[in-house]
Amino acid sequence: MGNKEVLVLDAGMPFKTVKVALDFNIRQISGVLVTHSHLDHAKFAHEYEAAGINVWKPYELERPRRCRRMGRFTVQTFPVVHSVPTVGYLIEHPDFGRVLYVTDCSYIEFKFRNLNTILIEANWGQEFVHKDEPKYMHSLQHHMSIETCVETIRANTSSALRHVVLCHLSGNNADERAFKEAVRKIVPSDVTVDIAVPGGEVDLREVPF
Repeated sequence: MGNKEVLVLDAGMPFKTVKVALDFNIRQISGVLVTHSHLDHAKFAHEYEAAGINVWKPYELERPRRCRRMGRFTVQTFPVVHSVPTVGYLIEHPDFGRVLYVTDCSYIEFKFRNLNTILIEANWGQEFVHKDEPKYMHSLQHHMSIETCVETIRANTSSALRHVVLCHLSGNNADERAFKEAVRKIVPSDVTVDIAVPGGEVDLREVPF
């Protein structure tokens, strides 16, 4: 994210992978935002810290609501409901406007004004969930369903919205096509809807400022 600036969202992949994606120019990285302590989000945070990169883990604080500047990014945290202390992020940048990043939570109790991009979890759907799966109850209790995701997007849609990116879809309890269609039905026709996939790219610079 950012013109010659990068903000890493969670640290669940090896630092080396990010280095390769950036052609090893790690000076572009303004910071790393970690949402919570589970390993698929925080396992490699120490690698960034060892390289002298600013890693923010506000969920470790008693009062996680904070605001911080990272390069030209302005980042504000807010608590969300998950199985461990977890935060979401409201990110602002002059190139992209306001970006909401939320993953690994059952719901969000806040509303946000004039979002340009919503990057949000859509982990499972009532139609696709498998009750015999070992993590069935964990998914239902601690991860966002597409139904809740849709209502969250609806509540935070304004004329400023340009992009919705669905992330953290379950491999067994989700359907990419159905989830995208569910979101497309409730956002304006000029809003793009994408699925976050490994190695994928979404250009947020199309936001007209």
